[in-house]
Amino acid sequence: MGTIEVLGFSFAQGIALLISTVLLGWISTEKGLSFTKWMWIILPILSYCVALGLLSASNFAACGKINISLVATASFFTLAAVVVFMCVSLLDFFRNFIIPILPYEFQASFGVVIATAFYMFWAGLYGGAFGMGFSQSCV
Repeated sequence: MGTIEVLGFSFAQGIALLISTVLLGWISTEKGLSFTKWMWIILPILSYCVALGLLSASNFAACGKINISLVATASFFTLAAVVVFMCVSLLDFFRNFIIPILPYEFQASFGVVIATAFYMFWAGLYGGAFGMGFSQSCV
């Protein structure tokens, strides 16, 4: 697979993480739950599952069969990227780049969620790109 395919898979993974983060934030806001607590539980599990699915498709496209141990190992890149970017999104210094560009009504109630979703998108791109390189090796 070429660079365009890797970027396509990584972009799909980033969009999936962005949408799931916004949905998680919306649900936690509506139900009065702590977004930060649920973020640490749900997003790593969800990112690993999304990476398993996309990297399995990549492995099958490159090799003609799925090597599940290789795909499971390559999916850890996305998991690691998500954990690192979640830590980054908790720092006010990095969050303050995103929150001020939102409409004032969203800044207090949904600003942290949008900032986290922004960083989850990039975690999906980075984790997906690294994972794709490993999942395409036909051993």
